[in-house]
Amino acid sequence: MLFTLYGCEHCVISNSSSLKEDKKKMLKQLKKINKRTYVLMAFFLAIILALFYRNEPAVSETGLTTPMAVTPKTDSKLYKSSQLTPQQVSPNQQTYKMEGLAYFEARETESKPLVLTTDLAEITAVNAIFILESNAKETNVTVAEGLVKITQNRNNYRGNRTSLNIKPGQIGRIKANTRGAIKTVNKDPNFLAWANQILFFQNTPLSQVASVMERVYGYQVTFVDKTASKCRLSRSYEEQTPKEIAAAIAEVFGFDYQIVDRTITFAGSCL
Repeated sequence: MLFTLYGCEHCVISNSSSLKEDKKKMLKQLKKINKRTYVLMAFFLAIILALFYRNEPAVSETGLTTPMAVTPKTDSKLYKSSQLTPQQVSPNQQTYKMEGLAYFEARETESKPLVLTTDLAEITAVNAIFILESNAKETNVTVAEGLVKITQNRNNYRGNRTSLNIKPGQIGRIKANTRGAIKTVNKDPNFLAWANQILFFQNTPLSQVASVMERVYGYQVTFVDKTASKCRLSRSYEEQTPKEIAAAIAEVFGFDYQIVDRTITFAGSCL
């Protein structure tokens, strides 16, 4: 019996150590599997990120604009210290008070359009892309796509309000101390440049190029030889950095240039 008992104890001990060894083997295998899983996960993640960044458009970050989703159907970009403040006019209509300069891409419905107000004007848009610029003296609406309506601000204007339809290539303007809105032709090919970093120059003096660079990127452009500002540029630049554009301009005219902080200095002249 004792032998049998010892024998059974020995069997139990033997089985216990075998189980321990099996557990150790299983743990080792699990560790190997986990390592392989982590490696595979990291590999596939790297592939996904590489594909994402390869297909993602390279947009120049200027630090001068603030993207904003105004509504689920309207996106906006505010320039510098511009402000857009929601205002509830009625239970079914919300308007936005605008100060400064902003880009809007509105895809609203006729029953619930995008309504913006300034001190001087009221702007209504459904399917439109446009720029709105306002200050105490005037309000300007420049349309790139669709149709935008502009009229006097009903709260600040007591006379008969006149509504104008502004189409692509046009500017609607309301000035302080005037009766109604006026419509003019937009002659600025770079009115959207500060919002999309697409610059277009056609026989443009470098002095005007410098103004566009300052507004779009916040870079000042100076010329060692003042006559260089009269040189004319015919080029387009899409989503390029200020440094890339400066290098391209220098190559066109054979200039030397340097960039210190946010100042680009060109040396040379084409005259």
